[in-house]
Amino acid sequence: MRCLAEFGYAATSTPLVAKLAKVSRGSLLHQFPTKIDLMLAVADYASGARGAKVREHLAPYPDGPDRFLHGVDAVWASLHEPAAIALMEVTIAARSDPELAERYPQFAGDLEAGLHRARIRMAEYLGVPERLEEIEAVAHLTRVALNGLAMDSVFIGRVSPDADKVLALLKSIRRRLLDSLQAGADTPVSKVDHK
Repeated sequence: MRCLAEFGYAATSTPLVAKLAKVSRGSLLHQFPTKIDLMLAVADYASGARGAKVREHLAPYPDGPDRFLHGVDAVWASLHEPAAIALMEVTIAARSDPELAERYPQFAGDLEAGLHRARIRMAEYLGVPERLEEIEAVAHLTRVALNGLAMDSVFIGRVSPDADKVLALLKSIRRRLLDSLQAGADTPVSKVDHK
């Protein structure tokens, strides 16, 4: 993770990782025969580390509305960790590295399946499993918007001056959805006039 976060995907090599980890290259290659094997293992570990950071941030909030609302802050906090940067590097590299591109979809599918299970639990905690589609849409919007902001800070080297506005908007969207759910409204938040 350190190599990816500090040097990027292209500069991360098995000899560099072995050197920084203070293990022989042979030992590293025994565990991870190719760079792709290593990168996918790092992506898996980084994903778990990000999830742990989100759970740590949400620990003070019981399952339910408060946890859903504070999910924006939790995801944003997790994106400033080396694990998130490493995961972004691997994800972006899957576009241009043919071997990684071939194997990455399995990892991405497993990751998405885990996120889907978490969203099902959230819908159940909120007492509205029938509104899962809306919860998933808002959670996905949160993830992609915050990933974009994080990439801006990683690759451009600055946090967007509009980051606070984006966070506030995402929280507002979540609040509107919660209000709709708590009111027992039949109208999905996506159909509500947002004047």
